[in-house]
Order: sequence, then structure tokens, then C-alpha cells
Amino acid sequence: MACCLKDELLCSICLSIYQDPVSFGCEHYFCRKCITEHWSRQELHGARDCPECRRTFADPHLSPSLKLSNIVERYSAFPLDAILNAQRSSYPCKDHEKVKLFCLTDKSLVCFFCDEPALHEQHQVTTIDEAFEEIQVSNGRHTLTAH
Repeated sequence: MACCLKDELLCSICLSIYQDPVSFGCEHYFCRKCITEHWSRQELHGARDCPECRRTFADPHLSPSLKLSNIVERYSAFPLDAILNAQRSSYPCKDHEKVKLFCLTDKSLVCFFCDEPALHEQHQVTTIDEAFEEIQVSNGRHTLTAH
């Protein structure tokens, strides 16, 4: 599920999706900026610790995680959370539940009857199920195509 994947992509210091993720000796991951700021507050004590496991390091070497950076980038590029929430919700229109569409351009739900068609005329609009399948099949492409 996307909600579980998103939880795995959160820095435990800033609680946001990783920005420039790095790891060191204990293999926990943090945003480079977050761990650097955390350690700058510890400089008076000499040793640096991992905010997750509390293991201390005399001189830790930060290693960039290219794989995790790619995963974060791909996750952020697709509106997977919005699509999954749309599948479970009757918003925006419970009266026309069977005709819910998803605008990939706006990353939002669209009701065929209630929303003005002109608002999404030049946008990529598809069904919620097709948008979800497209994202799963894309697996690496950064753009989605409308059906």
C-alpha cells in the first residue's frame, strides 16, 4: 500500500520524505541536512550518534543512497496516495460515484457531471482504476498517459 511505502520514505528527524538521503555505519537513513544539523548540536560532546538506534560513532562517514533517492523521486512523481484515497472515498461527489475520474495533471478527483469539463479539457484525465494500473505498470516512467 502507498501509505506504508510513504512511511518507509520518511526521515525520522524531520518526518518528511527524504531529501538527499544518506546512511552511515548503522544503515539508518536520514536527510543529509537533518543528520548534519543533528550532529552539529552534538559537537561539544565529541561523539556523534544515530537518532534511531543511539549507536555512537567517532567519525561517521555519510554515504549517499542513490537507490533510495531514486525511489523517493519516483514515489513523489506519481499521485499514488491521491489515487488510493480516491478509490476508498466518494468525494467529490457521492451522487455520481460510478463516474469518478482522476485528473493526472491536477492530481485530483473529477466528477464527470458536477465539475466543469472545460477546467480539465487540456488535462490528462482517466478513470481512477486506470490511473492506478498505469502507475503500477509504468514502474519507472515519470509521465503518465491519458486513456
